[in-house]
Amino acid sequence: MNAWMKGILLSVLAFGVSWTGAVWYWRSTNRMPDTGDLAACLVALPLSLLLGYWLVRKGASAWSARAAEPAAPAAGGAGAAAAGAAATAAADGAAAPASLAIAAAALHAPHGDSAAALAGALADNKARPDLDKELYDDDGYPVMCARAEGVDEQNTEQEISEWLAAQGQPALYARDEFWRAMALATPAVLHLAEAAAAHPRVSEAATAADNALAGHGTAAQAARALNAVPTLQLIALLPPEWNSQWRDVAGRWLSHHIEQAGWPQQRIAVNTRPGQHPGPVLAALQQSGEPCVAVLLACTSHLGDATVDAWSSNGSLFTAARPQGAMPGEAAAGLLLLDAEQAALLHDGPYPMLAPVAAGQRPNDVAQARNGDCAVLKELAQQAMQPLADSAEVPLIVADTGHRSTRLMEMMAAAQAVQPKLDPAQDILALGNATGQAGNAGFLAALALARHEVQERGAPVLCIANEDPYLRCAALIRPASDDMDNATSATPA
Repeated sequence: MNAWMKGILLSVLAFGVSWTGAVWYWRSTNRMPDTGDLAACLVALPLSLLLGYWLVRKGASAWSARAAEPAAPAAGGAGAAAAGAAATAAADGAAAPASLAIAAAALHAPHGDSAAALAGALADNKARPDLDKELYDDDGYPVMCARAEGVDEQNTEQEISEWLAAQGQPALYARDEFWRAMALATPAVLHLAEAAAAHPRVSEAATAADNALAGHGTAAQAARALNAVPTLQLIALLPPEWNSQWRDVAGRWLSHHIEQAGWPQQRIAVNTRPGQHPGPVLAALQQSGEPCVAVLLACTSHLGDATVDAWSSNGSLFTAARPQGAMPGEAAAGLLLLDAEQAALLHDGPYPMLAPVAAGQRPNDVAQARNGDCAVLKELAQQAMQPLADSAEVPLIVADTGHRSTRLMEMMAAAQAVQPKLDPAQDILALGNATGQAGNAGFLAALALARHEVQERGAPVLCIANEDPYLRCAALIRPASDDMDNATSATPA
């Protein structure tokens, strides 16, 4: 109806303008129009205006579509889910996305301050949410959530406040959730920073700088050594509800710890942009073709009255009356990712490898989908497993999936489609109950746990992300061995 009305109005406008202009012209020049003038001005001219408008509109649409084509895989739409980065590269004749070495992983979450501890809690069936002793819903009942023990948010607030004051920066006022997230993230980034600082170019740059200060070398030599240090990308996937000031302080605090571990401040690039998801970020790192030294870190805490009140007001909090609601959780998890050249320079390798990541997007919110609707996730999982032989199997699937039925059924249906021999009770680990609702930190926790399992089993592990309403991701982590046939011949335990 709107399209018809718009067309009628445009037609009336075109004819009205043409006829008014023609009559005005004829009257102002005292000219009597003949039949040709009438046909040209009253019929041909308005039709030409309408045709020109239509052609311009079609041309603009075609130009916009061509301009948007390169960004489609990064946007993660339904078409990207079906095709994927590897398929696109193959079709275009470009080089396939590179595998990245996971040189280190950090995890601080409920039920474990490391991937090994979380794996033990899962094996003992102890990684479950519980009624909280501090948070209560609108009816006065304890909230079901996953709380990490030993988190000292007050000490973290004091440390960051003193650090800001020493820099002459104003005090930061934030909710409890912010300080808890930073308390979880700080030891995680310290672990990754120490692993990154083992890069030999870092020690060479430090030595050259010391020699220049002592008079045993020149400033030019120190500058060359500094320029030889690759740029470390710190990509912090922070909660979407954080404002720009919180993001800025968090990024500078995390970067400060990387610098304190030894990485030159001039060679650190910080990215705290909102709206990022691990899947597209990982795919972009693999497809960039640039040297890669990246710390990918996510931290989240929903353990606070502000979150509980907000979720209660919009009906998204888990209660007895709302079993499909979300359970507040928290976690910090991160990976140190290196390209093959950088990984070869470190002495503790070889490392587990992250094969090209498949990221995409559902066409609709999973909460409104029918149970078992897994077309996009299944396609991504099949795409992630393409580096394996056709008959290869993985002994384990790790997902960020929680207790909500539509997500659980989607993940199980996709797992059954790609690896039907796996035992759902033993060979598929859904971390959502262990971490609660933890946003991007949930999937990075799954990747950190998968890396641990790859080292323990010597076989590849498939990771799945489907807690987000729309975004989906599948990633394969394989053993350090370059012999893919041997590494992927293991059968499920």
